[in-house]
Amino acid sequence: MKNTMDKKTSKKSKKSRMAVNSTASQKAYKQLKNQNLKQEKKDSRNHVIKTIFMLVLFLVAIVLVCMSGAFSVSEIIVEGNDAISKEQMISFSGIEKGTNLFAISKENVVSKMKENPYIDSVEIRRCLPNKIKLVVKERKIEYALPLANSYIYVNREGYVLRISNELSQVPQIIGFSTDLTNLKENQQLEQVDLDKMRCVEKIMQTAIHYKIQDLISKIDISNEKDYAIYFETEGKIAYLGEGMELNTRFLYIKAILKEQQGKTGKIFANVDLNAEWVYFSEESI
Repeated sequence: MKNTMDKKTSKKSKKSRMAVNSTASQKAYKQLKNQNLKQEKKDSRNHVIKTIFMLVLFLVAIVLVCMSGAFSVSEIIVEGNDAISKEQMISFSGIEKGTNLFAISKENVVSKMKENPYIDSVEIRRCLPNKIKLVVKERKIEYALPLANSYIYVNREGYVLRISNELSQVPQIIGFSTDLTNLKENQQLEQVDLDKMRCVEKIMQTAIHYKIQDLISKIDISNEKDYAIYFETEGKIAYLGEGMELNTRFLYIKAILKEQQGKTGKIFANVDLNAEWVYFSEESI
């Protein structure tokens, strides 16, 4: 009996020791795990700090290199200019040789250059290590708008490019709605005239196709239902209607200009082409 009790006591004692040992092991494991986590966080923090430090050094190095004399502008290239000289373009840009390539603000350069009415758009390109390229798109004088004893010159989009007392060899536009007395360079015509200018451009492109554009001296846009073209050297006026089916109408106009040379009169190309013929009426104009 006593042996049996001793055995049971011994088993309980053994289980108790095992439980104590297990608890101690778990506690030690948790402590070790916490230490490892703390070390990992510390290592991770140190790695982040080191990475940031290296990145800052790298950026500082880039800035120092970029701001060095190796990137000072030694040449300014201009492309796309025609009416405006290279020297004028460079002057408008405000860029000077010796300026650091990366210190140039593209936005400021574009803004300065577009103050000139002839400059439609500008693209700034840095050509490493020390060149900068200005790629420009110019506006071109297409038409003259008579005003008293002067002329307002505009491009096909209706931008005022120049005001002069001299008449250049470009078609005149008459019958516009815009008040020209207050117009300044780099301003546009009013929308009602801009809409008509689109039709004028189609008229001119068709005339170019038939190679009679040089004969056009004036285009009257006062009546958008019946545009009129003046061929003053030929002594003729052609009426186009609303400017539809221009290819067919100009085909007739070109033929009449050739057939009726030396005669003054009016060409009525504003007819319904499905029901009538384009015709010429000889009369004084």
